[in-house]
Amino acid sequence: MPYRRFKQILRCLHLNDNSKQPARSDPAYDKLYKIRPLLTLLNRVFQENAHNSSSQPIDESMILFKGRSSLKQYMPIKPIKRGFKVCCRCDGSTGYLYEFDIYTGKEGNSVKDNLGAKVITKSTEKLKGMAAVHVTFDNFFCGFNIMNYLYANGIYATGTVRRQRADLPQIAKSKTKLKLEKGQYKWRVKENVAFVIWQDTKEVLFLTNAFHPKENKTFVLKTQKNGTKVKAVVKEYTMGGVDHFDHIKGTYSVGRRSKRWWLRIFYFLFDACITNAFLLYSANANSATLTNLEFRVALARGLIGGFSSRKRRSAGVNYVVRKKLRFPTITKS
Repeated sequence: MPYRRFKQILRCLHLNDNSKQPARSDPAYDKLYKIRPLLTLLNRVFQENAHNSSSQPIDESMILFKGRSSLKQYMPIKPIKRGFKVCCRCDGSTGYLYEFDIYTGKEGNSVKDNLGAKVITKSTEKLKGMAAVHVTFDNFFCGFNIMNYLYANGIYATGTVRRQRADLPQIAKSKTKLKLEKGQYKWRVKENVAFVIWQDTKEVLFLTNAFHPKENKTFVLKTQKNGTKVKAVVKEYTMGGVDHFDHIKGTYSVGRRSKRWWLRIFYFLFDACITNAFLLYSANANSATLTNLEFRVALARGLIGGFSSRKRRSAGVNYVVRKKLRFPTITKS
């Protein structure tokens, strides 16, 4: 495709009717109005075209953007420090993206309180009533109240937790170290939530409503034969799903630089569609084995088909082919 044609398509690309966008003072104003139809469609389609796995991590992903936007966030500990923050719920083993939500910042004049719990509540809304679903999340989202809420709605969950969270037992807030050996643990139970301090190279704090603190599971490394017994809450805590999704998505990204903020989100959604399609294709036992690159090339060729933007000459018209005249070289005598 010629460069000018590609730029012209981008100029004409719109995902919503801008003439109907509510004013900023309107209560119905939506910061993501320009891409809202696509967000709603993909969240529904992603969930409908895949079965829920038993392990589903919830974590944050970032969309790189360095332009001007009220949606842009700064997260210094992330590889992508500036951009749009997206909360993703993925498959723990394959990285398939089930649901996502773009963080829009404060609503009105008030900042969102207890943001982590609200994100988990919204991300697990469609999991209510589903059997054998275990979600995991890190200490930004985890707390005692959200664990109780998930258990009341039939959702099992495990997460790391910060010491300063409310309603934790006294051993979590004690300033004196427990002096545990590696592999040792302490635990407490309150209502339907278990609190576990597990000693690795340093103390790791867990909250879970899915496992008893004394339950063990065997974890086998490649260099081991018999394996090592660890707590079930430790073994089943996995956060690799969203990272795996980001890795596959970013390998051959279609993203391009743009000053329009919504276009960067559109590229992210485009990559997410291709990534999910590749994961569904790879999960099909009857399909041929393709790498990520081979799948993207086959997908592009299938979408393009025999289309060409160049004008074809009709067979009934005779065109005169003019030969270029070659002039002799004149040399000075």
